[in-house]
Amino acid sequence: MNTLASYDELPYDSLPLPETQPDFLAAVARLHGFGAPEPSRSRILELGCAQGGNLIPLAWRWPGADWVGVELSRMQAEAGAAFVEALGLPNVRVLHGDLAALPQDLGEFDTIVAHGVFSWVPPSVQQALLDVCRRHLSPHGIAYVSFNVTAGWEKLQPLRAALTGRTAAGLPAPARFKQALRVLDELQAEWSDPVLLKEIAYLKSAAPSYLFHEYLAEFNAPMRFGEFAAQLGAHGLRYVGEAGPRSAVVELEDAWGLVSEGMAGRWLDAEAALDDALAVRFRRALIARADTPCAQPPQADALSALAFYADLRCDEEIDLETAGEQRFISPAGNAFPIAQPVMKAAAVALSAAYPGSLAYSDVLAAARQMLAEYGVGGEVDEAAFRDALFPLVMAHCVMPTVTAVTYANAPGERPCAHALARQQANAPNWVVSGARQVAMELDAPGRILLGMLDGRRTVDELAVAMRQTLAAQGLALPLETVGELTRQQLWLFARQGLLLA
Repeated sequence: MNTLASYDELPYDSLPLPETQPDFLAAVARLHGFGAPEPSRSRILELGCAQGGNLIPLAWRWPGADWVGVELSRMQAEAGAAFVEALGLPNVRVLHGDLAALPQDLGEFDTIVAHGVFSWVPPSVQQALLDVCRRHLSPHGIAYVSFNVTAGWEKLQPLRAALTGRTAAGLPAPARFKQALRVLDELQAEWSDPVLLKEIAYLKSAAPSYLFHEYLAEFNAPMRFGEFAAQLGAHGLRYVGEAGPRSAVVELEDAWGLVSEGMAGRWLDAEAALDDALAVRFRRALIARADTPCAQPPQADALSALAFYADLRCDEEIDLETAGEQRFISPAGNAFPIAQPVMKAAAVALSAAYPGSLAYSDVLAAARQMLAEYGVGGEVDEAAFRDALFPLVMAHCVMPTVTAVTYANAPGERPCAHALARQQANAPNWVVSGARQVAMELDAPGRILLGMLDGRRTVDELAVAMRQTLAAQGLALPLETVGELTRQQLWLFARQGLLLA
């Protein structure tokens, strides 16, 4: 079996992916009325796992689950296997292999993840991927399959055509990428379409691997949702729901009173129409075997059986007395308007608990308590609260999960990071991942500090060690300044769930 040369020459950044967390996927499935397995004892397969930047942190967080990753790039698969061996993690394997020729003895999986694969492979491999899902999914298992959508890509096709046409296909990937940057400059001067100019500006600052594999690689085949759903049916699979953020969702009159099979066609047609209306560019579809109970559009009533987490801030004084709209902002800079006082209080409570999660009843209780403490009287309308929470969950302002968990929320006297975080910090080509599968952007001093956190030094001793390290690199700073910077960084690590209690 041959590896893909371009993926060895210019590999995708192997990043953690929040939407692939098995507890999140199970929660999304339950919002759609589908009872996905509880993830703590599950078997999980990731196809196209690169070097394991997503797979390995998940395996670390769920030590009772069994994890398998398959990667066609030999270089990346070997890097992942070496990282696992160095970490001493017994519940995960990274295999060099072809998803179209998987070993027959892999068995069934409760979750299968294929991110960034389906649209970027030949049609025969697409069919093989769906075959893998049908053959290896457990009876109530779910698969996550992401793909590019025609509705959002139609206006971008001239850009892909120009980049492929004006660069030399025979060049090694890094050299062709450099050619593409020059072409982007030319196109920026030649074109006036605002959609294309916005994409050009993004590509000039995006990761080289993204530009190459999205715009220069041989395959990038966007697909209409209806066509994707039809292919699922041909392979004995069915659509369960969308794992990506949504600004709007399908609503069907009397949806829960309809016979599931009779409603499915209406639902799929409405999903396709929504793609066209919103120019949807990318989908993260949840799918299951066709012999499982039919899922349905997501319902707010299902929220009460879940738990939630959120990392938000509000740059103005929060008004808990009136229903005035205020903007809550995520770390990615996305702004979410919240008007209902009880929902504002819930957002504050969830952010205070982050990266921990709170069960629905605890979120509501914390919001009620906060309102009472601020002297806001009156009964809380729980149905109105659910209706306010639902679009925030759909938009991924608030993330659903199946179980409430807590994390250490302070550095402690002798801060100690878990072994995965320290190994990621000490490995130059690895991204440090937070407890919620968020990639952390750390500079060199931040990585050095994280690698030091073995629990043997006090905060003051860490500051002294960091000052000596920085001085050796030619940066002389007062101990007081280094101490303050060290404390700030330690609180960031705690905020991302990297520290042990």
